Amino acid sequence: MTPLESVSHETFVPLVGRPFALMTRDGPVELSLAGSKLLGHKRDEATRDPFSLAFRGPKGLRLPQGIYPFSNSELGEFEFFITQVADGEKGSEFEAIFT
Repeated sequence: MTPLESVSHETFVPLVGRPFALMTRDGPVELSLAGSKLLGHKRDEATRDPFSLAFRGPKGLRLPQGIYPFSNSELGEFEFFITQVADGEKGSEFEAIFT
């Protein structure tokens, strides 16, 4: 499993547009990484700059916020917390924040 402390904004930038498999209680769901955005300067004690990831899934997909197992062909397997932020014409949107 990929340790989250080893990833950064730069880790995800080349993966924008690529698929990520998310495992739910009802089975796997494919999300696409829609973007990686820096959120400002890191705290003195932090090891990386804070950033957010935006994911897009099928229209109508509803997932409760929480920690989900993800996998990606380049990064392997990892878990992180996501929150649903929208469900619009382009599909369902989710966000993960890393500090």
